[in-house]
Amino acid sequence: MKNIFYKPGDGWVGDTIPFAHDGKFYIFYLHDERKGNTEDEYGYRTSWNLLITEDGVNIEDCKVVLPVGGYDDADYACYTGSVIEGNDSKFHMFYTAQNNYNPKYHRNGRPLQYVAHAISEDLIHWEKLPELTFGADESIYEPFDWRDPFVFYNEEEECFDMLLAARLQGASEKNGGCVGLCRSYDLIHWKAMQPFYNPKSYMTHECPDLFKMGDKWYLIYSTFSEKFVTHYRMADKISGPWTAPIEDTFDARAFYAAKTAQAKDVRMAFAWVPTKRGDSDFGQYEWGGNLIAHEIKQDKDGKLKVKPSNGLTNIFEKEITANNIEDIEIKNNEGEKVYVIEGMKETCLIEATIEFCEGSRAFGIGLRQDKDFANGYYLRFEPFYNRIVADMWPRRISGVNQWYVDGDKPFMVELERPFDYKALEENKVNIKVFVEGSIICLYVNDTVALTMRAYSTERKYWGFFVKDGSIRVCDIHMYETK
Repeated sequence: MKNIFYKPGDGWVGDTIPFAHDGKFYIFYLHDERKGNTEDEYGYRTSWNLLITEDGVNIEDCKVVLPVGGYDDADYACYTGSVIEGNDSKFHMFYTAQNNYNPKYHRNGRPLQYVAHAISEDLIHWEKLPELTFGADESIYEPFDWRDPFVFYNEEEECFDMLLAARLQGASEKNGGCVGLCRSYDLIHWKAMQPFYNPKSYMTHECPDLFKMGDKWYLIYSTFSEKFVTHYRMADKISGPWTAPIEDTFDARAFYAAKTAQAKDVRMAFAWVPTKRGDSDFGQYEWGGNLIAHEIKQDKDGKLKVKPSNGLTNIFEKEITANNIEDIEIKNNEGEKVYVIEGMKETCLIEATIEFCEGSRAFGIGLRQDKDFANGYYLRFEPFYNRIVADMWPRRISGVNQWYVDGDKPFMVELERPFDYKALEENKVNIKVFVEGSIICLYVNDTVALTMRAYSTERKYWGFFVKDGSIRVCDIHMYETK
């Protein structure tokens, strides 16, 4: 059976660096074997590995294409960057070089970060050019956050520009991060410029990405200070001003460090679903995990939405609930009422349309439930709060005292998606839920995504619920992979 959310057999997927060529996605990624010295040391000496795919699901694994350097090299670890085709008919890779262990590459006990350069003629075999490695211009930027170079050709200025996750000299730790800028006319010599984007809002803007769709420009970056999430900003010109839509993210906590590429007429956002420590619902989120991809589409007003890729949907061909489940009506004026279905598969796609009456407090789908619908996972729609949330029960490891149920956290607070119910033409939502192993990914109306980890796979019941209201569920289908 094909993996839906890719993970290498000998490691985990970290930051992705997608590049489109000949109608295919070349997904470079930071390959983490988690061989650090402590349980908190992730991203230890990551190489760049390469996956090639046309649809994000059918994947050719090319393994390591950029190995890490040695103890005396700046790139003892190779971190995020970008790939571009130069005017010399060669491909140029720009990546972050960091050496956490050799004092030669430290200052005041902290590792310095550098931009490193490699070239290739086929995107698979790369030659490092260590003589072109450079650090931050410290008249503008500090040298410890100088990473994730994204290089593109600026047609307006007729030059190559490089965006970086950077920090201004003397800026505060809380909100001193910016999207730095360097400029070149030959991809060899680079000059530091004033920041490309500096909202004074975050500790750092990781994994910057830039693209144009229609007549709009989009700036993508990820943050971890306000919350772990990938943001986007939009502008009419590459020079800005950059504005934030009300909903400025693609997903929630379990979709991080997204970067995009467009092959043919499809633009995809590739990211990783973080694992949790101890493979437990109650563990802390970790760095790296499984590959995940959302297809990006543009609304008439320029805002970005996401949907499942055709490749993801097409691998589910075997329907296993045909003619088994009729339309469901759950009417309830007070409290919660559920409809329980037996036969939850570990890997499946569930589709349904949920119609809800005006004033319904909450409704949704429960997954991997016990037969009483009392323990499991919940994807819940809450019209009163204009949001979709993920929840589970129990919410934490059980204890003696009643507050151990975490009642002060009414859902998994890091897994919340704003949703405008008033904008719906009818009071109904179409849902697609993709499940594989410990990953659950919900798409709503092919516009909103919510991804979560769910490690308990032994419970085999699922179904629908409503609280203080009524719903009708129709067009219910469950599919397995072919």
